[in-house]
Amino acid sequence: MDSYSYEETSQFSPVSRTDKQYHKGNTYRDYVETLCLRNPCLLNLQSFLSSSSTYQRICQFTALDFREGIARPIARRIPDIDLVPQELNGIRGANSGEKSEHRHPLRGRILIIEDLTPEVIELVGTSLDIDPLMFALHLHTTQRNDARSQTPDDATLPSRLVTQNYMTTTYHRPLICDQKFTLGGKFERDMAVTRKSVFIRSTPIGLAQHSVSVIKVRENSDFWIALLLVDPPISSIHYHSGQKEKNGPRIHLSLRPYLGSHEDFLDAPKYSSDWAEMDDFPPRDGMASEIVQYWKRTTPPCFDLRDPSLESLAYYPLRVVAGEWVKYVAVMQHCIKMYEYRGDQLPNLDQFNMDLRELQGWRRRSMVSQQKVRSIIRQLKARHTLGTKREPDLDFLIEDFEVISNNIKSAGKRLENMLPVVTSLVQIIDARQSFAETTNISRLTILALIFVPLSFVSTLFSMNDDVAPGAKGFWVYFAVAIPITALVYLVARPPTKAVSKGREWLKLGKEQPSLLTRALSTGQTRNDKAAEA
Repeated sequence: MDSYSYEETSQFSPVSRTDKQYHKGNTYRDYVETLCLRNPCLLNLQSFLSSSSTYQRICQFTALDFREGIARPIARRIPDIDLVPQELNGIRGANSGEKSEHRHPLRGRILIIEDLTPEVIELVGTSLDIDPLMFALHLHTTQRNDARSQTPDDATLPSRLVTQNYMTTTYHRPLICDQKFTLGGKFERDMAVTRKSVFIRSTPIGLAQHSVSVIKVRENSDFWIALLLVDPPISSIHYHSGQKEKNGPRIHLSLRPYLGSHEDFLDAPKYSSDWAEMDDFPPRDGMASEIVQYWKRTTPPCFDLRDPSLESLAYYPLRVVAGEWVKYVAVMQHCIKMYEYRGDQLPNLDQFNMDLRELQGWRRRSMVSQQKVRSIIRQLKARHTLGTKREPDLDFLIEDFEVISNNIKSAGKRLENMLPVVTSLVQIIDARQSFAETTNISRLTILALIFVPLSFVSTLFSMNDDVAPGAKGFWVYFAVAIPITALVYLVARPPTKAVSKGREWLKLGKEQPSLLTRALSTGQTRNDKAAEA
């Protein structure tokens, strides 16, 4: 840790439990580095803040102002990061020109941040005194393959998060590309936080990692502020896995949402109402724009303007996440149909091996997905239990996620049950190939049994000119070679079936009377009957 220094002490200090005296830094990065000693799961956040990558991206800021007497929040774009401190302090940004809204006191503000950068984390973390664990949970995919520590979501127990003023969840957004990835693909998106897009083998379907975090900070009795951390819309620019930090070549992928956008969870307007205004809303291309649209349409029933709960602030993001999980289940069901084989259309062995690896990957994906959905259910139930007032909308939201969890579990089991089926088919195809190879070897053996004796006899008789081709004794070659070839073939491949059938016929002949014996016995029987008559 470069920002820290310590002095060795010769004797144990009763005040400190270590023999090192740390000098605390003044930056949020120094604060995170200090906590990493006790919380190794923050190492991904430390690495992100200490990153010296030349990759740069500008964050997008959107503010939702909630004012007394105005039914809907007022959405504003914040053009510069230098205006963010004023927004965090409850001061209207300098980009605003409306004066009529100042007659309504400002009660609260939601600041939507698209794509985090170290500069934004430093600014927001120091201004609002935010727990670094929230940023670490939001960045949990940064060092998923790092063996130094666990990911924050795996290392953090539920009791640690229940009493906090923030909530974080991760999900996958299904995508479809114009090209099919035969061997699959893994790419990194064009954003500051490392997010991957993984494409399923032999399909144009991909799964893009996403994360959303909500935190509420109570400034005073008259004003509250909440932060909503979201990922930017998915662009066509991607990088090969591990190449973004190295400024690798860009890859352009034509992507669109799988099966279109997720289903709208709000009630559709009546035909008799002014439903034409729905055309004025821009397309839903990212979490930030979707949240702004929903807040403009209506406020959640569980929302309290003066003191909203964390669940009410996270209501719309969780609804969007639930819609994406529904499409994730649709991708799993599509893969189930894809791995159902017909007897007359079985793929080759290489394709079976690829399907086997993909099914093993789905087993891991389904387990991780269930863990993510159950984490949302656990947090909502725990916070709902601690609350003094029951909210029916939150009960319905919990029920929706429970249904999604059951659907993922059911589809995951069906995919897992296909593993032994594919394994058996691989063994059958391998056995067929081995049988075909054995048949070919048997044919070569038969040919060798025929030509080896002929070659031996021809070599033997080549020592004498009397039996050479054209001589009078040439017939001797055939008289000797043919019996020897027949003898070698019978010794090498004895006719066991013919011998066994001959034995059965002889045995059957001994047990049954001959035709002459039958005829004599029949004649004797007739003579006896005539004599009696």
